[in-house]
Amino acid sequence: MANPIAASVGSVRQRFASIGGWVDNPGVDMNTRRWLTGAAAVVLVSILVREPILALVGVCLALVALGTRLWWEFCFAGLSYVRTLSTGRAFFGEEVQVTLQVTNAKPLPITRLEVADNATVNVKILNRTLERTDQPGFRLLRSLFSVGMYERVQYRYRVACRERGWHTFGPAQLTATDPLGLVTRRESNSTTDGFLVYPRVVPVTELIVPARQPFGDFTPQQSLIEDPLRIAGVREYAPGDSPKRIHWRATARTGALQTRVYEPSATPVAAIFLDTITFSHLWSGQNSAQLELAVTTAASLASQLVEGRHQVGLYANAPIPRRARSIRIPPGRRPGHLTRILEDLAMLAPAFGERIERMVVDELARLPWGATVVIITCRVTEGMQRSLLRLGRNSGTKRFVIVAIGDHPELVPELRRRIPVYHLSDEESWDTISHITLTRRR
Repeated sequence: MANPIAASVGSVRQRFASIGGWVDNPGVDMNTRRWLTGAAAVVLVSILVREPILALVGVCLALVALGTRLWWEFCFAGLSYVRTLSTGRAFFGEEVQVTLQVTNAKPLPITRLEVADNATVNVKILNRTLERTDQPGFRLLRSLFSVGMYERVQYRYRVACRERGWHTFGPAQLTATDPLGLVTRRESNSTTDGFLVYPRVVPVTELIVPARQPFGDFTPQQSLIEDPLRIAGVREYAPGDSPKRIHWRATARTGALQTRVYEPSATPVAAIFLDTITFSHLWSGQNSAQLELAVTTAASLASQLVEGRHQVGLYANAPIPRRARSIRIPPGRRPGHLTRILEDLAMLAPAFGERIERMVVDELARLPWGATVVIITCRVTEGMQRSLLRLGRNSGTKRFVIVAIGDHPELVPELRRRIPVYHLSDEESWDTISHITLTRRR
C-alpha cells in the first residue's frame, strides 16, 4: 500500500518544480528569479536595519517581477489579428482598401502592439512608405496598436493598383511590449491575403480582325459559310437549290418540295499569341516597359474581340508561377472567358521560354476553320517572318496578323504582300496610354 505521506511530499515537489520552471522560463526577456531574489534580499536588509520603506521597496520589486511575468504569459491570450480586403479582384487604376483589425478579448490591456506585415513589392500604399526587408520581393508594413480591455482597434489603408498581378499581405509578426517596457513577446500570424490586379485595358482604335460576316457586319440573304450539322428549319424549294438540301420527309408531309436551311457557321475565331521575349538573346534580359505594353495590347484586343462576339483564345510563351509553364486558353466566348484571359495575363511572369513561332506551329492545327492568328511581339526577326510565311502558305484557311511593339520592324517583301503588319510605338508609356492606335505597315 502506498505511503500517503510520501505521495503528498512528491506532489509538493512537483508543484515546486512546476513553479520553478514557470519562473525560470528562458523565453521571457527578464530573469524573474533574479528579480525575486533581489526583492527578498531587500526585504531581509530592511528587517535587519529596521527600515519599513526598504521592505516596501522589496515587495514592490517582487510585485513588478510577478506582474510582468504574468503579463508575458497572458498578453496574447484572447488577442486576434485579422486582415480584410475590400475585394479580391481589381482593375488597373482602382484602389483597394486593406483593413487591419486587432481585438483584445480579455481584461488585460496591451499598451503597445507592433504588427510587422509582409507585403509584396508591387503593393503601393497611399501616403505610406514600406520598409525594406532582407527577404527578396517583399516590403514591410509596420502598424502600431494600443488596445485596451475588451477593445477592438482598426487601421485602414488604401492600396493603389498600379501593377498587374497578385498583391499579397502576410505573414505578419506581432510584438507586444509590457507597460513598463521590461519585456516583449513575439508571435507569428501565418495567414496571408491578397488580391489580383488585372492588366490595363484601353480602347483599340483599329479593327485588325475581319468583320463577323465576309461582306461586313450586315447579314446577307444567304450565308456563304454554313454548318451542315445545324439545321435552322425548312422552306419551299427555289430554283437553283442543291438537291442535297431537299428535305424528303418534309416534302412527303407537305406534298411540295422543301429545302433545308442551315445555320451560319460558328462565330469568327481569333487566337492571340503573345510573345513575351523582348530581346533575341538570353543575356540581353527583358525590356519590362515593352513587355507591359504588349500585355496591355493583348488584354485590350481580347476585350474588344469578345465584345464584338468573337471567340477568342490566348497563348503566351511565359509561365504562370506554380501553375503552368505557358498560357494556352482555347478560343471561346462563354461567360467568364474574358475574365480567365485577363487573370492569366495578370499572373504571367516574364521568362525566356519557347519561341512564339514554335508555339503557333503547335497550336495551329487545333484552331477551327477560318481562324485569325494575331501575333503580338516586340521582335519581328527575319526568321520569324520566314516561318510565318511558310505557315501562311500551308495553313490554307488561316489568316495571320502581326502586331509589332517598339521599333519599326524591317519586313521581308513577301511578308508585306501576304501578312498584315501593324505597329505600336513604345514612345508613350504603357501606364499612361489612353488608347491603342495601330499603324499599318506597307
